Amino acid sequence: MQTTINFFYFLGRLPYILAFLFFGYIFIKVAKAFWEHCFLYNDGPISKQIYNFFDPYHQSIFCYKYKWYTILLLIGAIYLLCRIYIPPEMLSYEKGMYPAQSILSNSVMYFPNYILHEMLGHNVFCPITPYWFCALSGDFIQVLVPAAIYLFSLQLRGGLLFSPAILYWLSCAIYDAGIYASDAAVSKLALTSSDMVTDHAAGVVKGDWYYILGPFDALNYAVAIGRIFEIIACIIFAFAIYSAMEYVRRLMQEDINKAY
Repeated sequence: MQTTINFFYFLGRLPYILAFLFFGYIFIKVAKAFWEHCFLYNDGPISKQIYNFFDPYHQSIFCYKYKWYTILLLIGAIYLLCRIYIPPEMLSYEKGMYPAQSILSNSVMYFPNYILHEMLGHNVFCPITPYWFCALSGDFIQVLVPAAIYLFSLQLRGGLLFSPAILYWLSCAIYDAGIYASDAAVSKLALTSSDMVTDHAAGVVKGDWYYILGPFDALNYAVAIGRIFEIIACIIFAFAIYSAMEYVRRLMQEDINKAY
């Protein structure tokens, strides 16, 4: 009987084991290509080779057309976004309470982030990693996947077309992590279990960030850490908007060049 139970338990874990092996394979292939590109078959500054590996067509936010007024525009937009999307006192508000905040924390973006957080995060890493990384793995994978997809899009000649949507997704993932990090010390947010059905009232269970920050006696800094994540999310959101403008600018520039 025990053998049968263990067999079915193994079958239940098999998809997560296969997912772990698949991502391990991808990581090894990327690491091999990175080593060959930057250190074996290319001359010149290593920093340039590394950048060209990740952004061969120069489509990332570091290669946008910046002028003094666009820099001022970005600074103003980031400042405004931080004022809008970060409430004056995070812990006195509930998630999604305000329409402006719901742009970066809404049910549409919550679902894919939740799937990544629980299924590819906790369910893959918790059985094979220490408890601290088990707690971190949810937000780690939730942020890593859109970041990796953004880097992959830069490998495509037309990758700039996808930048606004991917950067928006990344900003939502980071903003969501910031909300729960801010809540680590007080547990005022309701949480949903990994079964995607069971909801826990506020304060009944502790969130991931309680176990991430707790071993370092850093719970007193939870709000500050959450705010840092939220500010980063606002910055990336501003670049998501600006990337759409940059895409249009480059299209117009190509049309002008073709005309002459």
